[in-house]
Amino acid sequence: MKYWRINSLCKFTSHEWLKSKVLDEIKMYLWKREYLCPDFDRHQSIKSPDKRTYRIRKVWNAEGNIFSVFVENESNWESSHGVSEPQIITLIQDFFKVNNGQWYYLETLTENEDSKISKSVRQIEPIQIKDFLDTFSSELVPPKPQIIEIGKYEYQETDMYYGLKTQFKTILDFWISCLYWVNCGELEGEGLTYLSYFNSYDLASGSCIPMNLNEIDEIIKEIKSKTNTLNNPVSVYLMRKDWNDKVYVLEYEDRFVMHNWHTAE
Repeated sequence: MKYWRINSLCKFTSHEWLKSKVLDEIKMYLWKREYLCPDFDRHQSIKSPDKRTYRIRKVWNAEGNIFSVFVENESNWESSHGVSEPQIITLIQDFFKVNNGQWYYLETLTENEDSKISKSVRQIEPIQIKDFLDTFSSELVPPKPQIIEIGKYEYQETDMYYGLKTQFKTILDFWISCLYWVNCGELEGEGLTYLSYFNSYDLASGSCIPMNLNEIDEIIKEIKSKTNTLNNPVSVYLMRKDWNDKVYVLEYEDRFVMHNWHTAE
């Protein structure tokens, strides 16, 4: 792992004043938590309490008002014992969440995920899902997806659903329907307001990471074994990436399919 990318939406359309000071504010936030940031020099590494070193830099997407912090992994930190990212990543995420008057935290991407997004244009972005949830009417009931299979629970479970393109015009339409209806192997509408309560993006709303087909070959085969009329999908997105709850949405020529593996933990 060479770096992580943390994306946050700036809530101000005029953000020039933030561009010049936000990295210093992040470093001060880290310094107060016992990270060493010598003179706040952009060329100096940041040292964590456990003696790891990192370097941070920023990138602005002015068109979308998205601010990105790149955290470079100088000490070759590696995940272990279920910990997927170092403390510095969590702290920078918290910086944006705490300062939610200025920022709306969206996502953290690994180097591999960031590379996939740069090579394959996302059909849906987290910000599109956020905008949809912000304007969603509680009176609106999305069409219900159809069940391919509800797995038998034995410490883990795999459930599959589909929606035809005659009913769902876009992958976003289908995903919103899944968010509304699919709840731990049950089709029971819950509404969507619970996803818009927070001042940061709930990753359960959708990570939207494009995947290569060869990476999920077993999942494609599993879907084919239940619906043998399907060819290979056109595109695939990893929509939820929790270790105990992984959701993929696959687009085929005539339909969308949701594949959800989850445990009770």
